[in-house]
Amino acid sequence: MHTLQFQPARPPMCVVEAHAVVEVRLTEIRALRDAPSPVGAPALPPRFLRHCDEHTVAGVRAVLEAIAAMPAPVSAFLRYGVIGAPLQAGRITAAHTLSQVAKAGGIAVSPHVVPQCSLHALASAVSVGLGMHGPNLGTSGGPEALSEGLFAAVSLVHSAGCDGLWAVFTEWDEEPVLDDAGAAMNDPVCRAVAVALRPHAAADAGDVTLSLMAADFAARRGAAAKPAGSALAAFAWALGMCAAGGAIASWVHECPWGADIRIAAPAAAAQMARPQSSAHVRREAA
Repeated sequence: MHTLQFQPARPPMCVVEAHAVVEVRLTEIRALRDAPSPVGAPALPPRFLRHCDEHTVAGVRAVLEAIAAMPAPVSAFLRYGVIGAPLQAGRITAAHTLSQVAKAGGIAVSPHVVPQCSLHALASAVSVGLGMHGPNLGTSGGPEALSEGLFAAVSLVHSAGCDGLWAVFTEWDEEPVLDDAGAAMNDPVCRAVAVALRPHAAADAGDVTLSLMAADFAARRGAAAKPAGSALAAFAWALGMCAAGGAIASWVHECPWGADIRIAAPAAAAQMARPQSSAHVRREAA
């Protein structure tokens, strides 16, 4: 077994090359499956997303939007890996499949259910669709998806022998309400956040960074109660604020097992001590 060893004086740090947020309603997913790639992003194979889960469709789109927003064009991501961290993906298809099995037996089960609704489906779709040869895997799938996905991404980008890594997070803003046949009766928003990362180098002084640090439990005890709301939406907001030079210079996401993930803005502001904006972070709700 390979064990990663990090020096406490220099926590694992990576550079945010690009990021994008996509929010799309369930009723809009169908049109997004066949939508052309944004200008500046590579085209996917024809009908590539036809059988994909809703989380995968939104996640792949977020990656394409992030590529299109890169200041310098990237010809290929051959040596990139992918971490996918969906929150409770595949549930609509699973409910519909179970309903069909009760009516018609096993013959009603589509062969696409397992590969398209598994934990690794999101990461695999990004990797295959964009021709990446680095490792790709799904993490969590449950209520700690953001924490576990960030932890895996910041760790793996330093050990996989890749040029960089995509971390893709997805969630519903509210749980889909299904009828007896597994069809949705409401129209929730599927939120996807895609972040391109690469290992931090000494010459990187003007980039937003993500760092993995030991938790500051004393600061946690003295912090204000975390507001209700989506942890992923708060992460996306903080990432955008740091990248755009907004009102905050750094921000911390508190993992529940004793680690902090810190976003820091470029230059001198990134050298601040623990940020005061940590009240915006909350542990994901079950």
